[in-house]
Amino acid sequence: MSFTLPAFLYSPIYNVLILLFSIITVFNYVNSAGQKVIFSDKKQSQKNILFTLLLALGLSFFLGNRPISGAYFSDMRIYSHSYNIIINEYWSVDWSKEWLWNNFTFFCKSIGFSDADYFVICEFLYIMPIFIACCIIMPRNIWISFLFVISSFSFYSYGVNGIRNGVACSFSLLAIVMLTQNKSYKIGAIVIMLLAFAIHHSTALPCFCAILALLVVKKPKFAVAFWIASIFISLVFGNVIGDFFAGLGFDDRFSYFEDVEELENAHKFSSTGFRFDFLIYSAMPVIMVLYLTMKRNFNDITYNIIANTYILANAFWIMVIRASYSNRFAYLSWFIYPLVIAYPLLRMNIWEKQDRKMALILLAYSGFTLFMHYVYYA
Repeated sequence: MSFTLPAFLYSPIYNVLILLFSIITVFNYVNSAGQKVIFSDKKQSQKNILFTLLLALGLSFFLGNRPISGAYFSDMRIYSHSYNIIINEYWSVDWSKEWLWNNFTFFCKSIGFSDADYFVICEFLYIMPIFIACCIIMPRNIWISFLFVISSFSFYSYGVNGIRNGVACSFSLLAIVMLTQNKSYKIGAIVIMLLAFAIHHSTALPCFCAILALLVVKKPKFAVAFWIASIFISLVFGNVIGDFFAGLGFDDRFSYFEDVEELENAHKFSSTGFRFDFLIYSAMPVIMVLYLTMKRNFNDITYNIIANTYILANAFWIMVIRASYSNRFAYLSWFIYPLVIAYPLLRMNIWEKQDRKMALILLAYSGFTLFMHYVYYA
């Protein structure tokens, strides 16, 4: 038996809850003139693991039990329809395409799980890899790092709308984090990358960028140079780049490429064409990486891999920025965004009174998400 609220309440309740958790956390640190966020107490960290796990499980059940609504969770109705017909359409399903997701869906339906059960499991698969990734990379600041992720601009929408892509990217995030650890973790990372690819082929991009960051592009300055070059490439060559990648058949997302002048409402430059608003948002982690590595001369190998993966994947999106559903491409880098911001704040001794500055950044980060949802896109 599942408990559901009216569909229109889920987004405001979620955002208010996350903002409330952020404010409570901010109050705990904003008056501190110390560095306890960097040198956190191990005993307190163990409590944070429990609280974070309870929050992760609570979110999984809350978001998973949402009602099926095409108006408020547009892709969810499509997922529900596919789920309910997969038994009857068994022989017509292309099992070679993203086989893991298809088999997972078929298994859930074949053993009698309801739609609600299915979506709860999907939500669990979306959220728990993020929790594990935070445990690995920031074990003494799991609560705060997890807050950064769940208060991200795209987190909610890919939990309730772009479901399969959200699950695949969460697996990719865990794999990228594991890639920064020792050899046994790296082997596990490759396995998880293959699983992510079997859920959604588009994760080939961030996974490939992560391997590049590990083996080839090790210094952030080279990744940033490529990111800057991608802006000029996109401005100069326009849709030529998008058409090129569309011809490769990399992913069904490239069916979204069309002549901008032929799109309805194409005159709205902020909706189609070169997305300067998305670019400004994407540039924030790049600026932070430049500050830490060029201005402050930090050289943290773990951070370099995570940051370079984000920058390289985001540079690819910039080159195809004119796609009519550009945010879907951007998410292939944006899901890494919160770790690029959170890791240095929680693991690197950057400033005096870092507790206070971290708290203010967390508050601004959560507030930005509310602004985007209820002001910018209202």
